[in-house]
Amino acid sequence: MATFLLIYTATAHASVCLSKNGVVIACLETTDQKSHSSFIQPAIDTLCKQTGISLSSIDAIAISIGPGSYTGLRVGMATAKGIAYALGKPLIGINTLQIIAAAAKQKYPNHHSAICALLDARRMEVFTGIYAHSLEPITPSTALILDPQTFENELANEAILFVGDGTEKFKAICEHPNAHFDEHLSYGASDMLALTENAFALTDFLDLAYSEPLYIKAFHDTRKA
Repeated sequence: MATFLLIYTATAHASVCLSKNGVVIACLETTDQKSHSSFIQPAIDTLCKQTGISLSSIDAIAISIGPGSYTGLRVGMATAKGIAYALGKPLIGINTLQIIAAAAKQKYPNHHSAICALLDARRMEVFTGIYAHSLEPITPSTALILDPQTFENELANEAILFVGDGTEKFKAICEHPNAHFDEHLSYGASDMLALTENAFALTDFLDLAYSEPLYIKAFHDTRKA
């Protein structure tokens, strides 16, 4: 089994984990979105010291590629690319929405129908994607504005578990009996492991020269001119 460095910076919570032989052996996190850039590298150094694992011995680096926070995605990608390039290691990009779905699958092992990840994207807009229990995507990742009829067709066919920090918005307006909600689900780097192992086995690696975060929509700057 391989050793991986897992980096998650897509949302307000950032986390970094080291895994070995299919098990997460150490993890650090921060809840301060403004400190992502100052958190990641020291956290990686600390984990290596705690575990005795050198970065040169890891098999690959995995990064939450997006969607999510514009700044967080750029910080994470730059760090992961730098390490991968310096060490000559492959870089794996994991969709943030799929990471959230993986966390839901872990928490609800008896839920065998679809999982819909919702990430807050301001006002009533969310980034979203629907996944099968196998974590294969049913719908592509997209940005949309929620209304009471959103996901009406999907909900007509099966029960769907809605998770992620955008879930509260939809729960407030959706009354469909097939909609189930967990707006308090936790997720982060540790939930990337199974997806990373699968990508590594398939040699599904990013191109270090040309890969970019998955923003889905253009950056919106709320600062005053």
